[in-house]
Amino acid sequence: MTRVNASNASPISSVYNFCMALELQQLRQVLALAEHGSFVRAAAVLHISQPALSRSIQNLERRFGSDLFVRSRSGAVPTDLGRLYIERARDVLRMADELDQEAASHGNLQSGRVAVGGGPFPADAVLGRAAAKFIEQHPGVSLKVRARNWDELARELRSRELDFFVAEASTLHREPDLEVMPLPAYHPLYLVARAGHPLAGRGRVSIVDALEWPMVTPGRVPPRVLDPLLAAHRTASKRIAAVRPFPAVECNSLATVKRVVANSDAITGTILPCISSELESGQLVLVSQEPWLHLQYGVTSLKGVPRARVAERFLEFVLDAEREAALEEQRLIAKFDAGSARRRNARKA
Repeated sequence: MTRVNASNASPISSVYNFCMALELQQLRQVLALAEHGSFVRAAAVLHISQPALSRSIQNLERRFGSDLFVRSRSGAVPTDLGRLYIERARDVLRMADELDQEAASHGNLQSGRVAVGGGPFPADAVLGRAAAKFIEQHPGVSLKVRARNWDELARELRSRELDFFVAEASTLHREPDLEVMPLPAYHPLYLVARAGHPLAGRGRVSIVDALEWPMVTPGRVPPRVLDPLLAAHRTASKRIAAVRPFPAVECNSLATVKRVVANSDAITGTILPCISSELESGQLVLVSQEPWLHLQYGVTSLKGVPRARVAERFLEFVLDAEREAALEEQRLIAKFDAGSARRRNARKA
């Protein structure tokens, strides 16, 4: 953890810090064995011998008076006690790393690590913007950004692999251990298709009309949006006398989703900042939108767990990026969906 200058440290504090280093080393060994499921593979990753790793785990198990792993020819699997120990070990190592980061940065954010996640849309439209500006101002900080579905992000947050994540807020408000800070902007979701699609140029297209075509989704659809989409999909299936799977394609990669849509008659739902270049070039066009088709993001953290200062700093960039994305969205709506802009202005009047 905190590094001590040997010339100034007392013998007692030197021994204490040495013992603490051994404890943290043992925690890392347990996590490596749990992750790789093999003494041989874990030892290779830790750069120690397999017998040394085996002795270390056995010594730990003797202290507990119970096995942490069940050994077999196929590998090592955590016991119930082992799983509990692994969960606590992650917490301890996370806090130790954060203390080291705070000490190393000397309050100037010269170093450190931040790990954040987002659903496919906020990862692209918000976290990407934030990361680009953050690394310019804090080049010594290591930044990890993961694009996942909200359930995967929640698991990684609970295991302390993430400092926080940004996702559709409606999916998480009932989780008792999570704290969700809703972001102010509502982002309309548009159904879009390639230029030249049979729906292109038809004016206002209903959701039912649009869902007569294969649907591609970038990740899981929030239940609040999914329920009316499924109802429209059932109506569309009756019209065409065929049952299409919904979605026809599901993929977390926005680049892959856009490639599928640009080269087929499939449609997808997206927020406009994620397709700004495709709209400007005319590659993709808007085909349908409804008032209930929208997203509101939230910054999700673990309740009662303070964020490291470097994570708090990155959050400031996230909030700025969200505001920038909302402004870009308004510009794109005014340019590519004049009908929606007129309806919004009429409501304000």
